[in-house]
Amino acid sequence: MSQYDPTLSVLGIPDHNIKVAFVRHEYRGNGVRRRQYHVIDAELTYRLTRCPLCGFEALHPNGFYTAHVRVLNGVEMPTVIDLHKQRWRCHNCYHTVSAKTPLVQPNHTIAAHMTERIMKLAHERLPVKTIARIIGFSVSSVQRIIDQNLKLRPARRLPSRLCFDEFRSTHGMMSFICLDADSHRLIALLGDRFNRTIKNFFIAHYSLADRTRAQTVTMDMNA
Repeated sequence: MSQYDPTLSVLGIPDHNIKVAFVRHEYRGNGVRRRQYHVIDAELTYRLTRCPLCGFEALHPNGFYTAHVRVLNGVEMPTVIDLHKQRWRCHNCYHTVSAKTPLVQPNHTIAAHMTERIMKLAHERLPVKTIARIIGFSVSSVQRIIDQNLKLRPARRLPSRLCFDEFRSTHGMMSFICLDADSHRLIALLGDRFNRTIKNFFIAHYSLADRTRAQTVTMDMNA
């Protein structure tokens, strides 16, 4: 095992297929975003011969692809892994596949445990700006991660009195919100305000008997 494997363990990276080559400090970014990073140079590889696409044992090594993965800070500066992922090419179907790791989802650059940490802080009701300062991300990046991973559970039963409204959310988009008119409890929060989206939500989550239980709907009418 690499002498740097304990470093990966401290960072919460238990993947034994990742081997560290060296560690360095390096400035990255431009302008006001330029800052010093703790950079871990590592390689992800393992034995793979059967193509996951066609099923033939026709895979052959085909170089590496480098992904710059943000991980939890191990020192008093942002930490990034320059992860060189093994690639294979199938001599039967001619597709290319890359090595996978539980550290990060395919085509992502933020480690899974970073997302988990952000969501945990969000569940503790910390402001987005505070979370961004703790994690070392921009406010917009933290908000995007929260929006992508927040799963709202619809109420089990529809109340008899509902409130519908729309509001301007991220990127200037208009979103839909539904509340219990009496308790002001959140019932639904949808990414857009289209009639089709709203109808599909209520049809998918509530039976006809539940929907007919609603007696009044209060909403603002735009001129």
